[in-house]
Amino acid sequence: MLPDLPRYFERRADGFRHAAAGGLWLAPLVYLETARFGPGWYGKVVSADPARLLAWATSKGIPPRALQVKSLPDVDMPRSRRRRLPGYHIDLWGARLALAYDPMRLARVRGLSSGRSPSGQSR
Repeated sequence: MLPDLPRYFERRADGFRHAAAGGLWLAPLVYLETARFGPGWYGKVVSADPARLLAWATSKGIPPRALQVKSLPDVDMPRSRRRRLPGYHIDLWGARLALAYDPMRLARVRGLSSGRSPSGQSR
């Protein structure tokens, strides 16, 4: 059986709900100037189900040691009383981004970091 594919959501809260239910959430890409592997675009696949996340990672050639533990916010609770739920993620950067993110989305965001808009026009 093939592992699930991570899903992207326009709203982060919807992604957190999907991940908390055990699905694979493709978190939004972020550009980090100072990061462990140098400046660039970073993403992650997030889930409350470590076995499902590891099955996806293994299918992409990502070693199990890439699995990291980080709790998820329960976005359905008021912010002042929000509890944390068990969660896991796998960081993606550089060539690993192409294992999960759509090539068109990657091209668009990489254009943003080089001074170009998503349409390719200079800013």
